This record gives sequence, C-alpha cells and structure tokens, in this order.
Amino acid sequence: QPSILVVTGKKRFALAELYSSQWRKGDISNFNYLMKLNTLAGRTYNDLSQYPVFPWILADYESEDIDLEDPKSYRDLTK
Repeated sequence: QPSILVVTGKKRFALAELYSSQWRKGDISNFNYLMKLNTLAGRTYNDLSQYPVFPWILADYESEDIDLEDPKSYRDLTK
C-alpha cells in the first residue's frame, strides 16, 4: 500500500543508502528501487511536471522489430 513519505536531510540520505543496499542484495525489485528513489526526490504521479523518472534501457530505437532476448538491444548500464 503506497504511503506519503516526507523526509529531509540526513534521514533522506540514510533511506537512500538503505534502499540501495536492499536493491543490491536483491531484496527489492528494480521497479521498487526506482520508485523509492523517485519518492525521496519528491516526484509523484499526481503532478505531471514531477512524474517519476526511469532510465531509458533500450539501445535500438530505429529497428522495426526489436529482439528483447538480444543483449545488444539494451544500453550498457554498468557504468
């Protein structure tokens, strides 16, 4: 169940560190991790100018068909 979370300063940093740790250990999904970071940044579905941000993961935007099983279809996000 979503809830409103208002934090500032050191608590925001501590929560970001906690979420990163949970994500690295596989305790939370990529989607949940990004949603938590977006929430900490003050982004919301209720305001289109503050809509959550997600990274572009596809590398190929020109082909008519994209093979989602081919690793070359995705950007290298290891950097």
